Amino acid sequence: MELTGTHLRYLLHMYEMSRKEKEMRLTEIAKALHVKKASVARIVNVFREKELVDQEPYGKVHMTERGEQVAAMYYRRISSVADCLMQTGLFLTRQQALHAACTLLPELPETCVEEKTVAAS
Repeated sequence: MELTGTHLRYLLHMYEMSRKEKEMRLTEIAKALHVKKASVARIVNVFREKELVDQEPYGKVHMTERGEQVAAMYYRRISSVADCLMQTGLFLTRQQALHAACTLLPELPETCVEEKTVAAS
Protein backbone atom coordinates (compact mmCIF):
# COMPACT_ATOMS: atom_id res chain seq x y z
CA MET A 1 0.00 0.00 0.00
CA GLU A 2 1.43 3.34 -1.00
CA LEU A 3 1.30 5.93 1.73
CA THR A 4 3.37 9.11 1.84
CA GLY A 5 5.04 10.46 4.96
CA THR A 6 2.14 12.90 5.33
CA HIS A 7 -0.37 10.06 5.04
CA LEU A 8 1.50 8.13 7.71
CA ARG A 9 1.52 11.07 10.12
CA TYR A 10 -2.24 11.52 9.71
CA LEU A 11 -2.94 7.79 9.92
CA LEU A 12 -0.89 7.31 13.08
CA HIS A 13 -2.41 10.35 14.74
CA MET A 14 -5.89 9.14 13.88
CA TYR A 15 -4.98 5.65 15.10
CA GLU A 16 -3.84 7.05 18.45
CA MET A 17 -6.97 9.18 18.70
CA SER A 18 -9.18 6.18 17.89
CA ARG A 19 -7.70 4.31 20.84
CA LYS A 20 -9.45 6.86 23.10
CA GLU A 21 -12.58 7.59 21.04
CA LYS A 22 -13.82 5.35 18.24
CA GLU A 23 -15.38 8.26 16.35
CA MET A 24 -13.50 11.45 15.53
CA ARG A 25 -14.57 14.75 14.03
CA LEU A 26 -12.51 16.37 11.30
CA THR A 27 -12.07 19.47 13.47
CA GLU A 28 -10.65 17.35 16.32
CA ILE A 29 -8.16 15.70 13.98
CA ALA A 30 -7.17 19.06 12.50
CA LYS A 31 -6.64 20.56 15.94
CA ALA A 32 -4.51 17.61 17.08
CA LEU A 33 -2.35 17.83 13.95
CA HIS A 34 -2.24 21.65 13.86
CA VAL A 35 -3.58 21.71 10.30
CA LYS A 36 -6.69 23.04 8.58
CA LYS A 37 -9.89 21.03 8.46
CA ALA A 38 -9.72 21.04 4.63
CA SER A 39 -6.36 19.21 4.79
CA VAL A 40 -7.87 16.55 7.01
CA ALA A 41 -10.86 16.20 4.68
CA ARG A 42 -8.55 15.56 1.71
CA ILE A 43 -6.56 12.91 3.58
CA VAL A 44 -9.74 11.28 4.93
CA ASN A 45 -10.97 10.95 1.32
CA VAL A 46 -7.74 9.16 0.42
CA PHE A 47 -8.15 6.89 3.44
CA ARG A 48 -11.78 6.17 2.51
CA GLU A 49 -10.68 5.11 -0.98
CA LYS A 50 -8.10 2.79 0.61
CA GLU A 51 -10.79 1.48 2.99
CA LEU A 52 -8.84 2.60 6.06
CA VAL A 53 -11.63 4.77 7.47
CA ASP A 54 -15.38 5.18 7.18
CA GLN A 55 -17.07 8.56 7.41
CA GLU A 56 -20.61 9.36 8.44
CA PRO A 57 -22.65 11.87 6.40
CA TYR A 58 -22.04 14.66 8.94
CA GLY A 59 -18.32 14.18 9.30
CA LYS A 60 -17.60 11.67 12.07
CA VAL A 61 -14.77 9.38 11.06
CA HIS A 62 -13.77 6.01 12.43
CA MET A 63 -11.05 3.53 11.56
CA THR A 64 -12.10 0.38 9.76
CA GLU A 65 -10.76 -2.97 10.91
CA ARG A 66 -8.40 -2.88 7.95
CA GLY A 67 -7.37 0.66 8.86
CA GLU A 68 -6.55 -0.41 12.40
CA GLN A 69 -4.46 -3.31 11.10
CA VAL A 70 -2.57 -1.13 8.63
CA ALA A 71 -2.04 1.64 11.20
CA ALA A 72 -0.82 -0.85 13.82
CA MET A 73 1.64 -2.35 11.34
CA TYR A 74 2.99 1.07 10.35
CA TYR A 75 3.11 2.15 14.01
CA ARG A 76 5.38 -0.81 14.80
CA ARG A 77 7.59 -0.12 11.79
CA ILE A 78 7.84 3.62 12.44
CA SER A 79 8.61 3.01 16.11
CA SER A 80 11.44 0.67 15.09
CA VAL A 81 12.89 3.19 12.65
CA ALA A 82 12.55 5.97 15.27
CA ASP A 83 14.36 3.81 17.83
CA CYS A 84 17.21 3.31 15.36
CA LEU A 85 17.38 7.05 14.62
CA MET A 86 17.55 7.87 18.31
CA GLN A 87 20.56 5.57 18.70
CA THR A 88 22.57 7.36 16.00
CA GLY A 89 23.76 10.19 18.19
CA LEU A 90 21.70 12.79 16.31
CA PHE A 91 20.21 14.13 19.58
CA LEU A 92 16.64 13.75 18.42
CA THR A 93 13.64 13.86 20.71
CA ARG A 94 11.25 10.92 20.41
CA GLN A 95 8.74 13.14 18.59
CA GLN A 96 11.41 14.31 16.13
CA ALA A 97 12.53 10.73 15.52
CA LEU A 98 8.93 9.61 14.88
CA HIS A 99 8.41 12.50 12.44
CA ALA A 100 11.63 11.63 10.61
CA ALA A 101 10.65 7.95 10.53
CA CYS A 102 7.32 8.85 8.88
CA THR A 103 9.27 10.69 6.19
CA LEU A 104 11.87 7.96 5.75
CA LEU A 105 9.67 4.86 5.76
CA PRO A 106 7.89 5.50 2.41
CA GLU A 107 11.32 5.85 0.77
CA LEU A 108 12.43 2.39 1.90
CA PRO A 109 11.75 -0.70 -0.23
CA GLU A 110 8.22 -2.10 0.19
CA THR A 111 9.68 -5.31 1.61
CA CYS A 112 10.70 -3.34 4.69
CA VAL A 113 7.06 -2.74 5.65
CA GLU A 114 5.31 -5.89 4.42
CA GLU A 115 3.63 -8.14 6.94
CA LYS A 116 1.71 -11.31 6.27
CA THR A 117 -1.31 -10.21 8.35
CA VAL A 118 -2.09 -7.19 6.18
CA ALA A 119 -2.73 -7.64 2.48
CA ALA A 120 -1.08 -4.99 0.34
CA SER A 121 -3.32 -3.05 -2.02
